[in-house]
Amino acid sequence: MEAERVASDLLAGVGTRLAHSAAVAAQAGRVAGALDERWGAVLVDAAWLHDIGYAPSVAVCGFHPLDGARWLRDRHWPDKTCRLVAGHSRSLAEATLRGLGDELLGEFPPAPGLPAAALAWADVTSLPDGGRCRLADRLADILDRYPDGPVHEATLTNRAGLEDDVCLVEGLLSAAVSGRGR
Repeated sequence: MEAERVASDLLAGVGTRLAHSAAVAAQAGRVAGALDERWGAVLVDAAWLHDIGYAPSVAVCGFHPLDGARWLRDRHWPDKTCRLVAGHSRSLAEATLRGLGDELLGEFPPAPGLPAAALAWADVTSLPDGGRCRLADRLADILDRYPDGPVHEATLTNRAGLEDDVCLVEGLLSAAVSGRGR
């Protein structure tokens, strides 16, 4: 799988980013079948690639969703993958705080609601070390690691939207399990 290889190459040695990306990809794989096949096919790739903007060789502007999406676009990855990476986990709030909101939206239109929610759910239910978690634990972890600044503020701003994303995706997964039991 090309996305896994690229993430492994770029994120090796970047803290726990590779372990986190692998966990996000595993979570994305659980929900990909619930998406329209045009988006489901790229969700797992975007999950592997969502944090490549942290790689020193990829980081340019310092905002990892935008850096990662630009790097992917420049290497001709599918537009849908780039859009999911750019907007992952409601990144627009932080982009706006950093003065990059117009660039983000101008270059990468938001992905539709369900694919965006699925990637956000996969991200916020995966710890930095690759473990799974509840949204409340993940948000507490983020707020702890970033006690002030744009990450902290954007996390607070996005809390309700992320709760909605988690409810939507977990509802879909529950319905799928219930449907199989019949």
